[in-house]
Amino acid sequence: MLRINTKKGDEFRIWLTRRFTGLLLNQLSKEMDKYGGEPTVASSPEIKQMFKDGSMEKRYEDDKTVNFPLGEPGILAFGMKFKLGADNILMLEILPEKGQGITLNLNKSMLFMFCNLLTQGCSQAAWRLLDDDQSQMRVH
Repeated sequence: MLRINTKKGDEFRIWLTRRFTGLLLNQLSKEMDKYGGEPTVASSPEIKQMFKDGSMEKRYEDDKTVNFPLGEPGILAFGMKFKLGADNILMLEILPEKGQGITLNLNKSMLFMFCNLLTQGCSQAAWRLLDDDQSQMRVH
């Protein structure tokens, strides 16, 4: 389950299947290639600063959730759409088969962090979606 919280206390819950996640990672990798690939993005000053600031160290805080816009059980990811918004922001829309989904606005740094989290989740789930070199590579 992918859980995304807002500062206002909303939590969006999205169930990701192995197949969907594989397709999503493939597409996100292509988007990251537009910035020079994962190693190039990982070594950018913005990403280095995010790690120094502890971005990947913060624990998920359950107790701040007050609203579930997609319902408390969440949605099953069924479709995805990509488009480029203003200032080269990647707009990733994750949709259920029917009904409301969510749009994530990912700049270069957030794209990398999102890919990093998905990659770690795949490794923990032992889904074997990534080749051995990529699954062993940890940037932080």
